[in-house]
Amino acid sequence: MGKSNSLSSGLVPGEESSLKLHLLSKVDIFRDLAQDEMHTIEGMVKMVTCKKGHIFYRPEEGAEVLFLLKRGKVQVYTLTSEGKRLIIETIDPGTFFGEMPLTAQSMHQAFAEAVEDSLICVLSRGDMERLLLEKPQVALRLVDSLSRRLEETRIRLEEATFQNAAARVSRSILRLAQGTLELSGLTHQELADATGLYRETVTNVLNRLQAQGLVELGKKKIIILGRVGLQAVAEI
Repeated sequence: MGKSNSLSSGLVPGEESSLKLHLLSKVDIFRDLAQDEMHTIEGMVKMVTCKKGHIFYRPEEGAEVLFLLKRGKVQVYTLTSEGKRLIIETIDPGTFFGEMPLTAQSMHQAFAEAVEDSLICVLSRGDMERLLLEKPQVALRLVDSLSRRLEETRIRLEEATFQNAAARVSRSILRLAQGTLELSGLTHQELADATGLYRETVTNVLNRLQAQGLVELGKKKIIILGRVGLQAVAEI
């Protein structure tokens, strides 16, 4: 489970069992299970504490456990080509994570890091697979959760991609304008070549910048209407 130090929960057995049952009862995929079924799952999970900065997994690592967050906060993120952190999801207490590659027999595609000291329950791949086979309702809820998270991730990545493209276009406009408020004689294709983007992407970005009142577009002409705003976009 990652490569930084993790500890035992530090709880007496009865207190730990009670905490695990309380956490499991709050996890959506386990709702409506009978009390004896919850006790069975409680016996499968291990509770550990993790310090802030603990890495649960990294890209291209195999998935061996499902994580359930009892206390603290976890960020799931990737790194951009510039090395900046792009947050895909923030995990709050009562939420599970790490399930995508676990169910798809694939590798992790992101980092998961504790951004606060955290109390975690872990369920092994083998126990998870047995649970999904024995409890079809849990499997269906897991699939539903996966679908929602994949859609949310897609939207976040699209937004991040546009923000990155908008920043590159804005920086190029400001640089090529050389302190003036007008950039003439430049086609969308030439601006695309200058930014390393597709022409269609540049056109989409320029149209949005115009809609925001930051630039005015003409034939082979870009007039800067809001330099401060354009600089703010360029610094994203």
